[in-house]
Amino acid sequence: MSGTQTLERAFLLLRVIAAAGQQGASLDQLRAAIGCSPATAYRLLQYLRRQGFVRGALQRGRYVLGYELFALGAQAGNASALRERARPVLLRLAQRFGDSFFLLVADGHQVLCLDMLAGELPVQSYSGAVGGRIPMGVGQASQALLAWLGRSERNEILAHNAATLRLDYGLEIERITASLPSVKRLGYASGLVDKRLPGYTGLAVPILDGSGQPLGALSCALARPRMTDARRQALVQGMKEEAQRLVVALKV
Repeated sequence: MSGTQTLERAFLLLRVIAAAGQQGASLDQLRAAIGCSPATAYRLLQYLRRQGFVRGALQRGRYVLGYELFALGAQAGNASALRERARPVLLRLAQRFGDSFFLLVADGHQVLCLDMLAGELPVQSYSGAVGGRIPMGVGQASQALLAWLGRSERNEILAHNAATLRLDYGLEIERITASLPSVKRLGYASGLVDKRLPGYTGLAVPILDGSGQPLGALSCALARPRMTDARRQALVQGMKEEAQRLVVALKV
């Protein structure tokens, strides 16, 4: 097994363990997920344990994420600062409107949910929970991020995700690309209806640094019937104001 394969399997192990939550993942689950022998899975686990990335769960024979990952996360620079500063923003928005609000950032070809606050009414969302990822191109936050990226970077991301977007979500990259000039002109994204969550809608506004580059996006999700014209206007205004406050707080 090459060094690259070892790294890929180690990262996959961490993701499987993360998805297992507090219950933890067993050696058999991990072995099956990465498609290797029990001995190989055990060696990888022991290495990750020595580094502090994995620890034993309360239930014997199961594994959960180690504290070293939390320590690294706390030192993650802009993402950590962005999440810390955005927490009161999400709280204010959720209290004011009663909907669910999210903080999302671009991470390679994906969008990562850094934080969220659920509103009064439960909703389904693409990312699912904090730490959840979706392909760039799905949802209103993707639109808000893509609209402010450079053309070459945007085209590369969408080309990479094209098959997943089409097969899993019913989204064509031409349709996504065609929506972006309007998003940039209006300063917010409304998302595109897809086959995964047709009953839900939302809005997203970009969080832009001083040079106009997207640091992330604030997004909301709600049942489609709740999105009246008046509510859309109020949400856009409120979210834009909070995004600007956030930029000032970050001093970027």
